[in-house]
Amino acid sequence: MPLSESEELKLNPLFKAVFAQVSERINQIVTDENNHRFYTALLAGGNTMASSVVSVCEGVKKAWAGGDEVKALALTKLFTLLMLSQCYRWLDAKGSNQQKPPEARQSAVSNVLHLFGDDSEEAIKDFFNIDIQFKYDLEYRSHMVHLGSLLLAKASEACGHRSIDWSKVSFPVKSMEPLTRSGAIIDSMTIGNPNDIKALWYCHATGIQAMVNYHEEQARS
Repeated sequence: MPLSESEELKLNPLFKAVFAQVSERINQIVTDENNHRFYTALLAGGNTMASSVVSVCEGVKKAWAGGDEVKALALTKLFTLLMLSQCYRWLDAKGSNQQKPPEARQSAVSNVLHLFGDDSEEAIKDFFNIDIQFKYDLEYRSHMVHLGSLLLAKASEACGHRSIDWSKVSFPVKSMEPLTRSGAIIDSMTIGNPNDIKALWYCHATGIQAMVNYHEEQARS
């Protein structure tokens, strides 16, 4: 099922191409109807968020530099995984009896990565680090500043610009100051802009809305 006309109009053409590419891979690989709906909805949310981020987050926009399909695919993968992490936050909020076991979560992460042609253990580790940070930021009401900065770094990296030496980062990040002292932060200009962090979470809300709309439309069809 394609994106709605209003959602499609908002997408950069490069992201439309990525959505079509990964959607076709879902069609080829995923046979269960519920799983097909779930993974395509994640993709719709991640793809919409990625297209928004390169438009409104100045640091990422600079690294994007007009973009190409490789960058669009990497950004869509990053934010599709963030949509998955968001779904886990909703499950967590419902209580432990609603949570999926770790094995099921790892399987879901592996499945999403496989759709993007990435079967690396490092990518799975990266997801769980971000997931740990997401949970921490929500629990300690940090206004999502730490996760926002780290996601901006990941997005810039997806566009070919390295902002953080991840080998020097321990999760969850409770303060950015130790990262500065350790030399983990390579370029603070791409990750420390409060306006970019605020814009990122606006894009996140846009992605969530696209994900929910897509899932509901498919459920009705």
